[in-house]
Amino acid sequence: MMDTFVSFVAWVVDRVWPFPVMIVAVTLAVWGIARALGAPPTSKALLAAVVILMLFIPFGTPVVLIFGPSLSAPLIYHYGVPGQGVITASEETGNVYNDEPVERYTVMLQAANGERIETHFDSSDFNIYPYRNRVRYPPQGQPFDVRYLASRPQSFVMVLGQ
Repeated sequence: MMDTFVSFVAWVVDRVWPFPVMIVAVTLAVWGIARALGAPPTSKALLAAVVILMLFIPFGTPVVLIFGPSLSAPLIYHYGVPGQGVITASEETGNVYNDEPVERYTVMLQAANGERIETHFDSSDFNIYPYRNRVRYPPQGQPFDVRYLASRPQSFVMVLGQ
């Protein structure tokens, strides 16, 4: 159950768009359940709940963007499975973050069961645990420790010298 929750959190943080969609779905579910239970459409409590939920979209989405990685990285580390990773390639994405070009790194993960999984991360993903303000990624071909979600191996954190 917790693995599913952590996978969901990692997916929302990776994509961001599911957060507003989730809020709209929860709002519609609250509205529908309240109406099914006989609440009038003009009920002040129902309207207040809908307004509060809808306020999560403009105010919650930036919070997910800014603080999402700092929430998901410890969860992935704690509930993740240990493994090994190796950077096999890198390329510029054309994006810039904090006046630095964003690099996309292709990674080959060696899962605990021996399976090899190809995935990637961008230098702007903040997938380091414990978090550091400035990170030097391992050079291409050098193995490093990771923790990944068994149900979503593309969600991983690099464990660099605790």
